Amino acid sequence: MLGAMETSSQWRVARFGTYEVDLQSRRLTKSGYRIRLQDQPFQVLALLIERQGSVVSREELKERLWASDTFVAFDDGLNTAIKKLRAALSDTADNPRFVETIPRVGYRFVAPVSFSEQELVPEVNRSADLGGPPLASSDSTEIPETTPAPSSSRLSNHPLRWKLALVALFVAGALAFKFSKRPGPVSTSGEFEAIAVLPLQNMSNVPAQEYVADGMTDEIITDLAKLAGPKVISRTSAMQYKGSHKSIPEIARELNVGAVVEGSVERSGGRMRVRVQLIEASTDHHLWAESYDRELSDVLRLESDLAQDIARQIQLHLTPQQQQDFAKRQPLNPQAFQDYLQGRQYWAMRTDESLHKAIDYFNRAIEEDPNDARSYAGLAQCYIVLPMLTAIRQTETQPKAREAAQRALSLDASLPEAHLVLAEVEFYQNSDFSAAEQEFRKTLDLNPNYATGHQWYGEFLSLVGRSHEAISELEQAVALDPLSAIVHHQAGQTFQQARQYDRAIQEYQAALRLNPNLYVTYESMYWAYRRQGNFSAAAKAMQGASPFWQPEQGMGPIINRLASAYANGGRTGFLRQSVEMHKHFRDATVDLARDYADLGEKARSYQELDLAFASRDVLLLLILVDPEFDSMRSEARFRDLVRQISPTLVTN
Repeated sequence: MLGAMETSSQWRVARFGTYEVDLQSRRLTKSGYRIRLQDQPFQVLALLIERQGSVVSREELKERLWASDTFVAFDDGLNTAIKKLRAALSDTADNPRFVETIPRVGYRFVAPVSFSEQELVPEVNRSADLGGPPLASSDSTEIPETTPAPSSSRLSNHPLRWKLALVALFVAGALAFKFSKRPGPVSTSGEFEAIAVLPLQNMSNVPAQEYVADGMTDEIITDLAKLAGPKVISRTSAMQYKGSHKSIPEIARELNVGAVVEGSVERSGGRMRVRVQLIEASTDHHLWAESYDRELSDVLRLESDLAQDIARQIQLHLTPQQQQDFAKRQPLNPQAFQDYLQGRQYWAMRTDESLHKAIDYFNRAIEEDPNDARSYAGLAQCYIVLPMLTAIRQTETQPKAREAAQRALSLDASLPEAHLVLAEVEFYQNSDFSAAEQEFRKTLDLNPNYATGHQWYGEFLSLVGRSHEAISELEQAVALDPLSAIVHHQAGQTFQQARQYDRAIQEYQAALRLNPNLYVTYESMYWAYRRQGNFSAAAKAMQGASPFWQPEQGMGPIINRLASAYANGGRTGFLRQSVEMHKHFRDATVDLARDYADLGEKARSYQELDLAFASRDVLLLLILVDPEFDSMRSEARFRDLVRQISPTLVTN
């Protein structure tokens, strides 16, 4: 039992961050919302904040807060009280923002505290009590299956099909905005360079509904990224912190951001509750918090209100078009929305199996709501990347991608994802470079912070020889998605195509630090080292990819012979072994054409290029920039091939 609490100061209210403690009424609130806290952990909190900055020993806590006849139960009681207190403050022992453990001694309250004798401000909307009971119980029949782990199968086909395709893998961003110094909704300590939306916590107590929290995180990122002015860290990088115990300042340093949005999602029955708060990253100071409670059918309005509220807090001025876009959001079909979120979850995994599951969910959403533009856009994205990750041919999926994208835009012309798919179709299938660039530009006009848009547009610019512009686009993509291995890989490709091989290798190394299993990056490094004339390093780089081939393909010994071929036969011996290696790859005509061109065997190189053109091999676009073909560029046969790829291009 608790003893009488003694205080050395005559304070009534203590404030830290967005929290307030009223000693007289024994209330803890956050931004005006009541947080339920039992009496024992409340008294521990009161004593700790009274002694803010000083260590309060376990013995002092026992003496002042526990009855004198408490012996065996004290340790368990104090540990339980601290645990409940940290839960109420969303704090952790590993990275404490408020209550720090001093091992074998006691505890210390580390956040700045201000004291006053004034009464707490009235509570806000007690029905939305942060510590109150959950929403109505979920209907278990509505819970979808748990998201599976990515498929473990690798390289049933050779990895060269990924060369350009990796550009298609998902990105999205790290954002730079500035808080105005004039009076506004929130007070700040300075200017901020970027903002990140951390993964929302799933408060539904149903693990299978993690897709709801992840999906809403994605929705908030997308809405904020479209606003004029700010830039937002992409989903790919933000999701690296899902379940992380790192402190806000630590995360901010890693992402190079000045402010963070964090919060939670609780979906139950036909309702959804989203709570968010804006935090100044350097000080961990809470600037603003709000709670949104809506019917699932009105979730688009929830997203709109949330995005506009955050925009006001960071003093962004919405354009009339943005205001109109937010205002026109209509109620949606709840089941279609849930299927859409599931589709987005599987789409983000980028495996053969997950893409087919994503297609299934997007189609379900469309069946529920034939006017669901976002699900059509999701469908289009799946079809555009399927050939890059599976054995399915582009000729089979690109018409489906175009049809889905056009349907999406007929319903909502403001969807940047659909415009980006059309850009890819115009580029790779129709070879209409002018139409492709128009769609790329439209994509980025609609969402300047769309990392995938910058990534794919950069690839386009690189392949048509506009290296300076391409590098600029990829630098933006890296800034928007700093923890994406795929984006760093594509940056490496762009530098390599600009013949800046040292910088390319640096980007490949960054990609492999983030994902050592990104096997195509080893092969890309092979080409960079080979073009530098560093054949020993090229052989070693290629060996990094060999474990990812299936043993029955027998690629390991073939790759391993590259080093001995160079040792015994020099450059020519190395290139001959490279020919043997590429003969074992599927659809390796462009690579063989490179090998033969490097060997000076132009006739055989042209034979391979003709085969690539006949099969509409997307890798044929690489001949526009590959250095192996420099000696052939002035020849009529090569120039004719380039004209067939795109009549608008003129070779040097």
